[in-house]
Order: sequence, then C-alpha cells, then structure tokens
Amino acid sequence: MGSSKGFWIFLEAGAIGLAFLAIAAGYYLFPEGGIRAWSIFLALAVLHLAESPIGLAIGRAKNLSIPRTLIKTWLFGFTWWLPLKKGILKK
Repeated sequence: MGSSKGFWIFLEAGAIGLAFLAIAAGYYLFPEGGIRAWSIFLALAVLHLAESPIGLAIGRAKNLSIPRTLIKTWLFGFTWWLPLKKGILKK
C-alpha cells in the first residue's frame, strides 16, 4: 500500500483537505476570528515550511526546480517528498 502512487496522491489530497479543516476548526473554536482562528492552520503551515530543507535536498537530487520543489513541499509536506525520494512519484 505504501508503495502505491494512488495511495500517496490520496494522502496529498488529504493534506489539502487538512488545511481547509484546520481553517474551519479555527473558526469553530474561535468564532470571533482574528489570529486565533487561523492558529491551527498557521501551525500546519509552519510545519510544512520546516520541511523545506528536506524537500529541497530531495528535489535537487531529482533535478527539480527550486520553485516547484518548495511549492509542493509547502502544499503537501512529506506526502510529496517521501514518495519522490522512494521513486514512487516522478515529480
């Protein structure tokens, strides 16, 4: 299952869904809005930003452009760079 391209694409879709869920949960927990409502999403964003060095190293090894590598790492996190490293995804 972990070596299936479909499995990793499903997880990538889940990463995008998780971002929307984090925003919705933030507004549910903090209906007054503001930075507190965005806190869950921002924590998720910081986590994905922290993965940038790993994503860049793997993207460089696979001859991918820096912008493409960063955007995919920031959007999908490990659900993009891990299968890329394993050769399950090509780009």
